[in-house]
Amino acid sequence: MKQNILTRFYTSLIIFAVFMLIFLTSFLSPLFEIAISFLSMFCIWEAIRGTGYGEKRIFMVPSLIFGGLMPLVFAFKPYIFPNRSAWYGVIVLGFLYCIASFIIMMCNVQTLKFHNTTAIMFMSLLISAFLSTLVYIRRLGDHGFFYMVLAIVCCAWVTDIFAYLVGMMFGKHHFVPHISPKKTIEGSLGGALFCIVFFVLFCFIYKLMYHVSFHWGLVILYAFVCTIVGQIGDLSFSLIKRSYGIKDFGRILPGHGGVLDRLDSLIFIAPTFYMLLSLQPLIR
Repeated sequence: MKQNILTRFYTSLIIFAVFMLIFLTSFLSPLFEIAISFLSMFCIWEAIRGTGYGEKRIFMVPSLIFGGLMPLVFAFKPYIFPNRSAWYGVIVLGFLYCIASFIIMMCNVQTLKFHNTTAIMFMSLLISAFLSTLVYIRRLGDHGFFYMVLAIVCCAWVTDIFAYLVGMMFGKHHFVPHISPKKTIEGSLGGALFCIVFFVLFCFIYKLMYHVSFHWGLVILYAFVCTIVGQIGDLSFSLIKRSYGIKDFGRILPGHGGVLDRLDSLIFIAPTFYMLLSLQPLIR
């Protein structure tokens, strides 16, 4: 048990260090968008391989291309769709992917089953579209939205880490044993509480550094909503893994599984935070 915790901790430090490197260097280049693009592709690859559809290589290629292009739409919009919203590019790209997928199905109707190919399409669309909202959050405005990307990534990890630790130390009541046997009510509440505390502290430090004013009620509300939705995202991907009889989507991260296992809650938190920011900004 102790060795497993240490392994998870050291791996988390490496993940955080890599993300911070990307975060700090992306001020000078489109590295952030490219990094999200590669993350999207890798998560899609893990999802397709992990669910047993890796042999459907004819579907793997267009799915990876779609997953890689989706986060780049915003970055290259001025050159491709100069007079239109970036969402126009998202719609066009999604439409082309769906058309290509159905053409592939029609050309391989004897070997490709509809439920298999639609599962691949669903996961590719979900992962790439939701992760892409990190790019949109970064570009929403001048007042700290770039730092909000760092904040919500950390919120996802804080929720995961403290839900695990609190659940391990105090967890007694399992609330979804048929989906994730180790998750407890105590762990879920602990993860949510630490996420809210972290986000409040993050915004407070940002306020001191850049002399801005926050809507503190909204700060707490956003953190609460995002940590709940993040845990729903974690459970959603656990449900997918349970449905296919697998423990993890990959093995590249010791103690954590695959990259998708580490980003499952973030994939749900990012669009939630984007929608909340679009409705009501945090900064006055």
